Amino acid sequence: MDIKKAVISVAAGCAMFSTVSFAQTNEDYIKTFGMIMFERNGLSELKLEKAEFDAFVAGMKAMNDGGKLPENIQEIGPKMMEYLRARAEANVAKEAEKAEAEAAEYWKELEKKENIIKTPSGLAYEIIEKGSGAMPGENSEVIVNYEGKLINGNVFDSSIKRGEPAQFNLSKVIPGFREGLQKIAKGGKARLYIPAKLGYGNQPVPGIPVNSTLIFEVEMIDVDPQGAAPAPAAPAAEKK
Repeated sequence: MDIKKAVISVAAGCAMFSTVSFAQTNEDYIKTFGMIMFERNGLSELKLEKAEFDAFVAGMKAMNDGGKLPENIQEIGPKMMEYLRARAEANVAKEAEKAEAEAAEYWKELEKKENIIKTPSGLAYEIIEKGSGAMPGENSEVIVNYEGKLINGNVFDSSIKRGEPAQFNLSKVIPGFREGLQKIAKGGKARLYIPAKLGYGNQPVPGIPVNSTLIFEVEMIDVDPQGAAPAPAAPAAEKK
């Protein structure tokens, strides 16, 4: 494994995870690295049982203690990868089916609410505060404060929690976020309801299960700012 690339990948993705607080010791860094690598490498999709996870850890320990791969790795390697791929795909398909059913119920209830506007694409939104400034276009640079949640209330990304607004071009984010932000004038606030087909669909993303409806509460701070410095973190709604 290329440690440098892995660390950069982990650092870039940290803002997208539901987090817990750790003290900043060397062991905490290693533990955090392990948690994120587990998630970002698709191991969570395997849904390992305790005995299976113990076997996984035993393999890592063996290599850390100076062990070597099995002599017949070229024979068992392809079989192992096929088994893991099939297992992960089956688990993802099951989760996708469940998420789709939950989303259907959520949208059925959402459409009963007042002040919800639905566009032909399937996006739904409600204006919380009307802005009085410029409206962004599909290629505008914007500065926003936002929080993204799943329908179960779990927050997967938040510039508010990071304490600094995000700046990005609308051409670089998922379709539902791009369309929704074009409904918010500078100084305004809105809540966006993005169906999976306008989000990540059945593509698994860290912190966002497949077929997820995404809910964003967004404040439009500025549109096409002149000379503004980019914010350090891109939103989770950035296209993958």
